[in-house]
Amino acid sequence: MIDLVKHAAHAPAGSARSRAVDTGMALVLICLIIGLVRGTQGWFALAAALLVLNMTAPMAFGPASRLWFGLSAVLGTVMSTLILSLVYFLVLTPVGLLRRAMGKDTLRLRDFKKGQGSVFHTRSGPFAPADLKTPF
Repeated sequence: MIDLVKHAAHAPAGSARSRAVDTGMALVLICLIIGLVRGTQGWFALAAALLVLNMTAPMAFGPASRLWFGLSAVLGTVMSTLILSLVYFLVLTPVGLLRRAMGKDTLRLRDFKKGQGSVFHTRSGPFAPADLKTPF
């Protein structure tokens, strides 16, 4: 598993400022969207104030950016594990069980378990340049 704290500590110095600017711009965008949806002018004024603050002192968004990017790193780790697990159990496992029920044995595991010999498939005949492009 990825150590999030260790990787965050080795980030370049300029990235903290750019992350703070990105977080400030995201907050401005969120305020603008809420203002458009609700139709109130207060959100537009807050968006303008956040934009001015982001342009003059972007490091004011430093704590929010650490929280924002830390949460995104945790969510990325959890979601990738969850999505890959779902793909494995909902796609690959049923396909494997279906192939087993149909009697398919692509790896020739039954032949391997029967005796001491190899189950390596020997290719005979001339090899063409196309065989190097698609060896399997």
